[in-house]
Amino acid sequence: MSVVTNILFPEINEVITEKKEIHSGPLKEHEARISAVYVGICGSDLHVLKGHHPVGKPPIVPGHEIAALVTEVGAGVTNVKPGDHVVVDPIMACMECPACKSGRFNLCIPPYVAGFRAPGVARSSQALPARNLHRAPKSLPWEVLAFAEPATCARHCVNRMPEGTLDDVLVIGAGTIGLSIIQALRIMGANKITVIEPDENKCQLAKKYGASRTLKPGELGDESFSGVIDVVSNQATLMESCLKVKPGGTVMCMGVPAGNVEIPLPHMQRFERDLIFSGMYLPDDFDTAIQWLAEGLFDTEDLITDIFPVEKSAEAYIRAQEADSIKVLIKFSDG
Repeated sequence: MSVVTNILFPEINEVITEKKEIHSGPLKEHEARISAVYVGICGSDLHVLKGHHPVGKPPIVPGHEIAALVTEVGAGVTNVKPGDHVVVDPIMACMECPACKSGRFNLCIPPYVAGFRAPGVARSSQALPARNLHRAPKSLPWEVLAFAEPATCARHCVNRMPEGTLDDVLVIGAGTIGLSIIQALRIMGANKITVIEPDENKCQLAKKYGASRTLKPGELGDESFSGVIDVVSNQATLMESCLKVKPGGTVMCMGVPAGNVEIPLPHMQRFERDLIFSGMYLPDDFDTAIQWLAEGLFDTEDLITDIFPVEKSAEAYIRAQEADSIKVLIKFSDG
């Protein structure tokens, strides 16, 4: 028997930290056991907590962003070893469907993602498929490594933008993912980045990370852009995105819509303006994002606003809901 500490959403809008005795059986051949160091709080975790997520519902152990230490591996595991520092790809793909067999694990149906349909990673120790673990240099600080998942989201998003659309890009929304996308755009060669964001502090960070300029909602004139990335994806922002993209340009829907929205279809169809989507990531996106972090290309210094010990996880989730919060981390151990 061993004692595991985990975070639990027992009911809507309730967060507790609990310690449980569990029987840790032998690992399967393809599994690895990890010890959590940091777990990040994402906006989608907050949707689960509030009962607004379509799949994840309390009671549930949340979490899909983690920096962890490998403590044990199964007999058939070759990609990681005990002592490795890793992040977890939370997509628990079936490996049997056509999408998985083609390497597009993010399209596996139904999607089993940690913290939603699959058990969350906000626990001190857990066994996972080793294929879901991505190694990082041990020189990379743990709290920086904990930002790998948002950076991975951003890389996947920008990587899906067609060639030629990065000349003049509009980004709507500069929260955690928006600021990550701005950095990914800069790293991946965007020429000019305009950002729409109401919060002044986040506007300043957007400029620090590569935005050419920032505007408040309603300040954009008659300009149009080769590419638009909508990180909010509600009715108003998606309509603006479609109306502000140039003929032949691309609108990327990056935010998670709360429901159906209308688009100006005649405007889009006549001049071949494309509307595409970004849904999570692929393994290569993790490896690239970790490399960005290790090389100092992706800056997390002002993105991590707070770190709470796991014993104060309830306070951490309250803080994560405040307007000036960007990324809140929960510390499980020193690694």
